Amino acid sequence: MTTAAPGPSPTTAPVSVVGPASVLRLHVLTTTPQGDRVVVGRPDTGRFVALPAVGADALALLGEGRSVQDVERALTPPDATEPVDVLAFARSLVALGFVAAVDEDAVAPADAPAEERPPGGWVVAPRARARWLFSRVAGVVAALAGVVAVVLMLAVPGLRPDPLDVFFLDSAARSLAVVTLVTYVLAGVHELMHVMAAAATGVPARLRITRRLYFLTFETNLTGLWALPPRRRVGPLLAGMGFDAVVLLVALLLRAALVGPDAFLAAVVVVELSALVVQLFVFLRSDVYAVMTALLGCTSLDRTTRLLLRRSVRRLSDEQAATLAATPARDLAVARWYRWVHAAGYAVAAWFFVAFFVPSTWHLLVWVRDAVVVHGPTTWPFWEALLLGAVLLSPRVLTGVVALRDLAARRDVRRARVRPARRRARRVAAAPR
Repeated sequence: MTTAAPGPSPTTAPVSVVGPASVLRLHVLTTTPQGDRVVVGRPDTGRFVALPAVGADALALLGEGRSVQDVERALTPPDATEPVDVLAFARSLVALGFVAAVDEDAVAPADAPAEERPPGGWVVAPRARARWLFSRVAGVVAALAGVVAVVLMLAVPGLRPDPLDVFFLDSAARSLAVVTLVTYVLAGVHELMHVMAAAATGVPARLRITRRLYFLTFETNLTGLWALPPRRRVGPLLAGMGFDAVVLLVALLLRAALVGPDAFLAAVVVVELSALVVQLFVFLRSDVYAVMTALLGCTSLDRTTRLLLRRSVRRLSDEQAATLAATPARDLAVARWYRWVHAAGYAVAAWFFVAFFVPSTWHLLVWVRDAVVVHGPTTWPFWEALLLGAVLLSPRVLTGVVALRDLAARRDVRRARVRPARRRARRVAAAPR
């Protein structure tokens, strides 16, 4: 699950239709205080920006039907050497798709820049059902389930998870294949809980398969939550973890009561405990990261952290330096200590990749190769090896496919940035001297 950070405050957008005397009619926008910024956006399109106080004031005055120059006069202090540039701000609102009409002339929706388009995936906006599942009482029950599960694992030695519990069938390959499929199912329901919790607040979701570093991830994009106050976002953000905590407790209780297949339930405990622990890896923008940023009042913590770390090892580009200079003070204050958590997390992830991920992937490939070579295509072990290998390697393969997709998307963004610069250069070269 993720909530995309609001884009930077609008700066310039050359929309010639807007002039000093223009009056704007805005779409229905939401405004939500977040730290020292105000997050403004359209939940129906998923476009949000974080504005400073003066930007929020300008937006409110423009929404009252006042002209651009009237708003500029109202916001410019008497002793200011330069007026507040409301004209550029108004043109940026048009470019963002926040303006329905300029001087009663309808504004056609413009395509967002490639780097600002919402992530791909399937838009899901189900009806609000079973709202009681996402009430405060349900949240307390889920939290208690997590606490009781931890107490049980500490108090009852026989219930404590063991990494070898995932090998519960007569062969390691079959065990891991089943665990992989179970993980897919539980992860899918985890994301479904985010979707249903968001639906209970009237926010649509966007589902897609993505990755965090080299980990395959099912993601529910809940950018529309920026329209809600921070505390109201917590429920949808933690709905998936609440489901994991309840499943973990049920599996432990069934094991304690000697009900059901104990070996399989032990494997489920390992899977769900791992899922909950992974959410603590905030450097991967996990559910806990989303809650942390909401409660700390941050709007672009991940981006700010990356820029601070980049600045510590090499010089920033002009664009990056400008972005960092315009970063909200709250994000900067948090990023100054969070960057060390971020860097440490990436160091651990790099170690895990070298020490475990690459060797285990190679071992799986060798196992499939040996099994196929030993057994002929007319035997069951041959096809079983292919089937189990496909299941076991599917997370790695899908992660590779997603990585290629992300690479293509970044290339498109770079091309979108380069084309306008090239056009400007050609116009300058063609200008009479």
